[in-house]
Amino acid sequence: YDFQKNSKIPLLEQAGTPTLLRLKKRRFQCKNCRRVRVAETSIVEKNCQISNLVRQKVTQLLTEKVLLTDIARRLRVSTSTVYRKLDQFTFKEHYDKLPAVMSWDEFGFKKGELAFVAQNYETNELITILD
Repeated sequence: YDFQKNSKIPLLEQAGTPTLLRLKKRRFQCKNCRRVRVAETSIVEKNCQISNLVRQKVTQLLTEKVLLTDIARRLRVSTSTVYRKLDQFTFKEHYDKLPAVMSWDEFGFKKGELAFVAQNYETNELITILD
């Protein structure tokens, strides 16, 4: 049928050099029903501008102790992309066994909002952070 506008998809670095995939998405029209479909690839999910490998690397780096802005800079994606990936994580807190001595405090989380943090007083181990 025709091609869509070129998409620039960031890939992982190759030998220290930033790599960019210029992807031309082709549209096809069904002769029976006249519907138009876009060809798909396993490199990039549908309606996404970031490769699956980069998204997996963001997930891996989020599990390590790396700053969010450093992840974005290293993988050449926006910080909002890293924040969206972080929001997909789900954490299950178990309150079956709480420490004998706890400390808690409130801190500025977002502009005009506070969050609640609880930790073990003796070991300084974080228990939870609540909105």
